Amino acid sequence: MSTFRQWAIAQHAEMQVVERQRNYLRNPLPAGDGICAVCRSTAGSGFELCYQCSQHRSASGGIQADIVAPIAYSIAGKQHDHNLIIYKSAQPSAVAMGNLSSLAILYLAYHWDCFANILGGAFTHIVTVPSTRGRRGEHPLETVVARRIPLPVLRPTPNSAYGADDRTFYRDRFYLPTGSATGSRVLLLDDTWTTGGRVQSLAFALKAAGATAVAAVIIGRRVNPDYGPSKPLVDRLRAAPWFDINRCAPFGRPH
Repeated sequence: MSTFRQWAIAQHAEMQVVERQRNYLRNPLPAGDGICAVCRSTAGSGFELCYQCSQHRSASGGIQADIVAPIAYSIAGKQHDHNLIIYKSAQPSAVAMGNLSSLAILYLAYHWDCFANILGGAFTHIVTVPSTRGRRGEHPLETVVARRIPLPVLRPTPNSAYGADDRTFYRDRFYLPTGSATGSRVLLLDDTWTTGGRVQSLAFALKAAGATAVAAVIIGRRVNPDYGPSKPLVDRLRAAPWFDINRCAPFGRPH
């Protein structure tokens, strides 16, 4: 068991913060049966992937994150979604920051060894998806999560040719110096997955810079309940049990 995992699991106050969120958090559903194998949103009947993840795979030539692990669903208009918005607002909510920090840190601690088993070894580096809105200073996700994880940080540069609201996958959306990630196993963090275009663009850039493995851990997989195809997914979530931090997103089961 890693030292980080031992430390984080011993943080009982953090677990109390996560426990207070369990009534509105929902674990990702297992892949299959209309659930995308990558991002765990709605896939069409008989399809492995949702439309967007299928587009990413095609455009990237399959050079993507080896694992995409949403921690929980972020249903538009609900509390987790609200936390993910206000923790990085102009006047950020300390409560939201604490909620997301504890959730992400404990999730990573509980599943640290699971990721190592899948990737062929423990994480060697960490990276957060850079802000594409010209935000000054470090991204709030780096403040509330990445700083707390004892790994060297990679710092990609966004391509200014693409607009802040453009969520399409691009092979040149982010830059890292050639060889800067050689041999690395990277923990890629993002707060919200809407289309996944930026996350997969960064995963592509990391592998182009030499990373051997990339796991994308997402605090909230956003779901819009007003979008027709998402209704069956939202209905299943209403009937789902409360959040269990032991449930491993890559495998869809506790361990």
